[in-house]
Amino acid sequence: MRSFALICALVLSACVTAPAPEPSGPASAQIAAFDQRVARGEALVAEIGAMYARDQLLRRTIIDGFRETTTAEARQAYIEGTQRHFERIDGANTRRIREILTSMTWRELSDISPAAADQAFMLISHSDNIEFKRQMAAQFEPLAREGAMPGDRYANLVDDIALDGGEPQVYGTNFECHHGVFQPKPVVDPANLNARRAAIHLNSIEEYAAESRALYGECPADYSGN
Repeated sequence: MRSFALICALVLSACVTAPAPEPSGPASAQIAAFDQRVARGEALVAEIGAMYARDQLLRRTIIDGFRETTTAEARQAYIEGTQRHFERIDGANTRRIREILTSMTWRELSDISPAAADQAFMLISHSDNIEFKRQMAAQFEPLAREGAMPGDRYANLVDDIALDGGEPQVYGTNFECHHGVFQPKPVVDPANLNARRAAIHLNSIEEYAAESRALYGECPADYSGN
């Protein structure tokens, strides 16, 4: 009786895991195309999503901590003490997302999943590999101007590259504490800042500053820095 039950279980298992039949009929080509697209994108979307989740875990957690640091000494110690996690996770994410975007274009990734492409952009923007970021910024500029990519994504990337090279920002997306005041880091040609922001569909720097203060909170009165 036990042997018979085992045979039945194996037969049922084989039936459950058997591959689906090839599509046929009027919609067969459409179904086959659907199957191929899902098969191509499913693993990629899951992998990028996992990388993005780790990235956001770091950044949401450190933002929460900023709200609890009330002195300059505490804030600086907090930043230095958590840096090792950013180096480890951002480094691994950079290596992998660069591999992915060597095997396909940005538009191809966007065609597979706009959400995964947006997540990948955040991984790029948080990378320490400046040459990689420059390469991607050159691809993204026309997309941002035509509205095919969120302008704030592109602006953040351009400003990060400028600051890393010791240059002033172009769009004013990076802020700092200056004697207790949360304000943009130095910007090139401040008089035309809002015009540049509007060209890539961004709100004014005044509106953006208000949003940033609401997110990060004000700075300790005795602190200047990031």
